[in-house]
Amino acid sequence: MNTASITNNAGLFSNSPELQQRGLPPLVSALKASAEENAASFHFPGHNRGLAAPSSLTQLIGIRPYAHDLSSIPELDNLFCPQGPILEAQREAAKLFGSSDTWFLVNGTTCGVQAAIMATCSPGEYLILPRNSHLSAISAMVLSGAVPKYIIPDYKNDWDIAGGVTPLQVIQISYTHILWLNLRIIFF
Repeated sequence: MNTASITNNAGLFSNSPELQQRGLPPLVSALKASAEENAASFHFPGHNRGLAAPSSLTQLIGIRPYAHDLSSIPELDNLFCPQGPILEAQREAAKLFGSSDTWFLVNGTTCGVQAAIMATCSPGEYLILPRNSHLSAISAMVLSGAVPKYIIPDYKNDWDIAGGVTPLQVIQISYTHILWLNLRIIFF
């Protein structure tokens, strides 16, 4: 796909000033505009904006949720080289987070967790994390060479699930291992 021809045609992006004036975030505006178009889709996902969704699901939730379940199509920008609504949304997110830049990720949580750990931990450095961390945190430690120091999260008996890590647990493990150099504390 030639992204230059797409990005040079501002009309292709469904992020019209009218939608922006409604106060919708840039990517939501583009999704809404694209969902409202009467267009055939020959891309993933195969439910074709709900028209080909399983009847068992459409009877339960209708077809409206499917209308906004769209793939990376030109009208929604290009996640790998954003120049339209995705770029605008990333800039707005960066402002909200108080960061200089924010990038949306693909491939679910795994690549984001791995990128964060591999960008901050070098071989032999310690990483404090909950024992029930996402599996991607474990693989990132293997890839980065970081050494885990686990915290056992509180157990919530009323819900029968593991809870979060408390600030006290982090302080305790930090004091216990105060001599560690380059200690990283990351929660996943």
